[in-house]
Amino acid sequence: MAKYHAFDEQSSEAHDDRVAEFLSLYSSHYSRLRFYITALLPTGSDAGDVLQETSLVLWRKFDSFELGTNFYSWACKVARFQVMKFRERQSRTARLLDTSLLETLAEEAIDESLSYGVSRSSLEHCLDKLSEADRTLIRRRYQPGASVQRLANDLGRSANSLSKSLGRIRRALLECLNRTLVQEVQE
Repeated sequence: MAKYHAFDEQSSEAHDDRVAEFLSLYSSHYSRLRFYITALLPTGSDAGDVLQETSLVLWRKFDSFELGTNFYSWACKVARFQVMKFRERQSRTARLLDTSLLETLAEEAIDESLSYGVSRSSLEHCLDKLSEADRTLIRRRYQPGASVQRLANDLGRSANSLSKSLGRIRRALLECLNRTLVQEVQE
């Protein structure tokens, strides 16, 4: 019985160490992962749901993660798969972004140069650099309860056309944020 107890303690310690490793890696990349998922989905609510699903999958599959490799890159691969699963479930009820556009956004969002956090002042600075029409469009898109389809209907445009415009605006914001963050680091 004493051997079993000693083994149980070792197993418990190994489990606790594994939990600590996961929590350390996950918490240090959480903001970037949230940003990545948010860039791929039409609403913050959808992104929150997928982030929760992704978090669970990351924990369940953590034994397959090789320590010393890039956790963020691995987490983004899992997140991209979860986004695709979400899109499949939603495809029956809503028209979503074209898959090629989603892939483009995913590639841009995973950019390693993006800092962990984006300050509100940096975001406002980059929003101010947009044209008035683009700034109005992106702000309308992210109003509570807004959807691409509803906004497209209001503007008399197709949802696909509007999604492409929003993707272009997001890329411009991402590029501006990257430049701003690089400047902040250099100062």
